[in-house]
Amino acid sequence: METLLLEKFGWHRSKHSAISRQLSVISYQLSAISYQLSAFSFQLSAFSLWATLVD
Repeated sequence: METLLLEKFGWHRSKHSAISRQLSVISYQLSAISYQLSAFSFQLSAFSLWATLVD
């Protein structure tokens, strides 16, 4: 009985760690996307500023 409990707990823990690992990967991808978006908006504002200066 005790070994069964340990196996169950160990399996649950490994599943939990896999889920948390996936969550960290997702959050990393989200931060990378937001970084790209901010860089893109920065380029857009710089371009619009340049366009108004040229105009």
